[in-house]
Amino acid sequence: MLKKDLVSLLKQQRYAEIAQAAGENARGIFRLLISVAYDKSDIVCWRAIEATGIVAGGIAKAAPEVIRNLAQRLLWMMRDESGNNPWSAPEMLGEIVRNSPDAFADIAPVIASFHDELMLRGGVLRAIFRIGEVRPDLIDISGEFITPYLRDEDPVVRAYSLLIAGAYKLGGTLPVISALKGDGDTVTLYIDGDFSSMNVGRIAGEVFEGLSGKEC
Repeated sequence: MLKKDLVSLLKQQRYAEIAQAAGENARGIFRLLISVAYDKSDIVCWRAIEATGIVAGGIAKAAPEVIRNLAQRLLWMMRDESGNNPWSAPEMLGEIVRNSPDAFADIAPVIASFHDELMLRGGVLRAIFRIGEVRPDLIDISGEFITPYLRDEDPVVRAYSLLIAGAYKLGGTLPVISALKGDGDTVTLYIDGDFSSMNVGRIAGEVFEGLSGKEC
């Protein structure tokens, strides 16, 4: 498959066809997916991230070693000594674990361990959230861990931190979350297959309501 063909399929969210091609040449397809997942302002980047998890989930059922090798490559890209731009490695790893949580449970805390790397932080927090939506038991996330990021200067970091607080049921963070209900910054996140712009304060309100059981 040529890169332009992959991009066309991603734009149309025809992931089944990408998975079929990966069944014949998994390494080649994953290499192409990584190569187009570099511009976070482009929907194709996020579709590539999403497709990586979906395709990996299918392949892992029959050939988990192929996905284990892919995960190790992505982790290597995240390490300073690799000399590579990590691009969307944290997000891709999050999708891999989300789609095959039992097979790759050990990778979840490793992803989280990169949270203090500024360049990777947004992607790592998104991965923590995405994993937490399906298997919050895989990563030990506490209020103490997430509170500094709820107060981060980056609105995207604050947004993902709020979502993490909700996914991991971090009720101890409610006072901080309550203070964020007046946060007027707007973020654009990839949700349910498309970009969605939302106010950080609105996210805070929804998470607060979910954790406290009280309407805002």
